[in-house]
Amino acid sequence: PIERLVAGGFAGMIASSMVYPIEVVKTMLTMYPGKYAGIGAAFRGVLSEVGPKGLYAGLGPTLIAMFPYVGVEFMIYETSKIAIEKFLGDRREAEGGDMLAVVSLPIIVSLGLGALAGAAAQTSAHPLDVVRKRLQIQGINGNPVLYKNTIDCITGVAGKEGMGALYKGLGPACVATIPGTGIAYITYEFMKKFFELSSV
Repeated sequence: PIERLVAGGFAGMIASSMVYPIEVVKTMLTMYPGKYAGIGAAFRGVLSEVGPKGLYAGLGPTLIAMFPYVGVEFMIYETSKIAIEKFLGDRREAEGGDMLAVVSLPIIVSLGLGALAGAAAQTSAHPLDVVRKRLQIQGINGNPVLYKNTIDCITGVAGKEGMGALYKGLGPACVATIPGTGIAYITYEFMKKFFELSSV
C-alpha cells in the first residue's frame, strides 16, 4: 500500500505542476464570469494584473494536496481491489473451482471502489484546495492580498472563520469527483485487460 501511495502521489504532483497555469485560468473564468472573453483573455488578464507569478499562485498547496489526493485515491482503490479479488479467489478455491482462473471484479464493484477512493481522496485534500483558491484570487480584480504563503493562509482562514471554513464546498466537490473517479477506474481496468497488465 505504501508503494502505491508514493507512486500515485508523485504522479499527481508532476501532472499538476505541468498544467497549473491552466488551473489558475480556469479559476478566473469560474470566479469572474463575463469579465474575460475566453482562456486567452483570462491568461493575459492574470499576467497584466499580477505578472507571471500569478499563473503559479497557490502551487504550493496544490502540490502538497496532490500527494495525499492521488496517493490516497490510488492506494485505496488498488488495495481494496486486490483484497476483494483475493477473497473471491479463496472462496472459489474452497468451493472446488479452478484455482488458476483469473478473478475479475464486476464493473459495478470497480465503480463503487473508484467512487469510495475518490471521496476519501477529496476529503483528505479539500482544505488545501480551499487554500489554493484563496491564494489564486488574492491581488486580482481588486481582491486584497491577505496571505503570504500556504501556512499563513491555513492559519488565517482557520483563525478568522474556524476550521469548518477549510471544508467549505466539500459536498459539491465530492458530488463532482465521485462519478468521474468511478468512471476513470472502470476505464483503467478496461485498459489493463486490453494490454494484459496486472495490478501493481
